[in-house]
Amino acid sequence: MKVLILTDKCGSVTNEDEADTLLEVKAVKQALRTLDHTAQVVEFSLNLPVTAARIERSGCDMVFNLVENLSSSRLLHLVPMLCETLSIPCSGGDAYTLLATGDKLIAKRLLRTAGLPTPDWVDAGGDRKAFLGSPMILKPVAQEASIGISDASVRSFSNSEELDDALTKHREYFAERYIDGREFNLSILPGGIILPVCEMQFVDYPAGKAKIVGYEAKWKEASFAYRHTCRNYIFQDKDASLTMELRRLASAAYRLFGSSGYARIDFRVDKAGKPYILEMNSNPCITADSGFIAAAEQAGLSYSQVIERLLER
Repeated sequence: MKVLILTDKCGSVTNEDEADTLLEVKAVKQALRTLDHTAQVVEFSLNLPVTAARIERSGCDMVFNLVENLSSSRLLHLVPMLCETLSIPCSGGDAYTLLATGDKLIAKRLLRTAGLPTPDWVDAGGDRKAFLGSPMILKPVAQEASIGISDASVRSFSNSEELDDALTKHREYFAERYIDGREFNLSILPGGIILPVCEMQFVDYPAGKAKIVGYEAKWKEASFAYRHTCRNYIFQDKDASLTMELRRLASAAYRLFGSSGYARIDFRVDKAGKPYILEMNSNPCITADSGFIAAAEQAGLSYSQVIERLLER
């Protein structure tokens, strides 16, 4: 099969997450060749007629979607939408899935309407009183890869004006109730196949340091957060009911957001053992050292086998 890898503009790399995308493209290209497919890499442009022409000129049988670094995750649905108009299969989430998950407030409202647990939140137009005095986390509405999230993102607000100022200063952000507890994520293969449950453990974190998977923990290899945030797949019997519930909720969220492509769903679990869905990341990172691939390896899948499964959509 002739596969076209569609990815971001390959210009000067300025951030760790952008550099990671280049590694991702290289790894996927090698895996496709190992699987006896031909692989070509083409840049995605928001000038959609230009991108459409590039796709058509390639004569590809399928597009492998590795577009990740657009200015807003609200735009990511344009890739599968364009492929759909060209009647060319595209890996990963479809346009609906990427549209619904690309805006975190839309996603949270869908979760809440469906009766699925997600932390309470406040945005520019919401009531503030219920959120004062308790820890909140400021998050970008439409960014992936933990962009914009640091230790400073977790804070409390003593009055409405202070919270207003924070939301005004950080435009396109919202404030979500911080769940003090454990963090988990579940990776899902196309077709809704859930991979082993992963807990993100914050090892030897000093008192007062926010236990979150922020930008440093994901990308800054020399940072304390990166070196002390570890994945765990082994659980005690007392966690059996919790991991079962996490799997149930992950499956329900995957269906809610369209049941398309591959995904990773992030959770926080409070001190009482109640899980909350933070978000679903459609088309998560699939570099060789990514969390998605680590979970697949726990299930006995090699990197090439994962890529083969992703071609099946």
